[in-house]
Amino acid sequence: MVIDIHTHVFPQEIGPAILSELSGRAPIQHYTDGSVQSLVQSMGRSGISISLISRITTQVEKVPDVNSWLLESAREGIQPLATIHPETPCLEDYLVKLKSQGFKGIKLHLDYQGFYADESRMFPVYEAAQFLQLPVLFHAGLDRGLPPPIRATPERLLKIHRQFPGLVMIAAHMGGEDNYDETENFLLGKEVYLDTAYVLRIMGEGTLRRFFSKHPVERVLFGTDSPFKDQATELGYFQGLKFLTEGQKEKVLGENAAALFQL
Repeated sequence: MVIDIHTHVFPQEIGPAILSELSGRAPIQHYTDGSVQSLVQSMGRSGISISLISRITTQVEKVPDVNSWLLESAREGIQPLATIHPETPCLEDYLVKLKSQGFKGIKLHLDYQGFYADESRMFPVYEAAQFLQLPVLFHAGLDRGLPPPIRATPERLLKIHRQFPGLVMIAAHMGGEDNYDETENFLLGKEVYLDTAYVLRIMGEGTLRRFFSKHPVERVLFGTDSPFKDQATELGYFQGLKFLTEGQKEKVLGENAAALFQL
């Protein structure tokens, strides 16, 4: 079973406009139209069994509607991660509700949502997520469509991990695109998950080999960043890595995520 823990989806009526806007900010290609239906088709072509979907919002008043849409989008092979906003009222109680509704975790994109990972106003959220054992997927490192600053650097994520050691943290993009040295210094070897979304072929086999030599394979999760990467291409590249055993690949491609998200 192959599980892609990092995909993005949008309602069909607004997806093309969102993708067009993103492409206008940076040369970011997209390989589907961003709809749930096209993701399912991509999974079928790729041999991916389950995708975790996310959709963030920058407007606090839209959080309930976006999460309702994500729940309605769930189906066989499609599992949702919730969005939250730092200004959502009664956030700790809201996390309890999200878990009871069946969300598998939370996705944060701090650069779009305008806060730093280690801001103290987020500490009650991390504490509640730690208590609920609700994984938090952080966009980490560079976002190609946005200017600096980077709000979720490996160093900031390490501060959160030290303050909330029981929080299930996933640092996307192998700890942060374009932050590989910092990831190596601050996150490798720690009890923090990394996902492979977007950066597999960008990092290259040499850097990947070094990362896997320093970080437990049990704490690496396969992700693609679909629709901004092609699921079949990313899966094929990972399966072709010569320095990992078949058993290690199976852990990253599905076993780790199945255990973490209870899939």
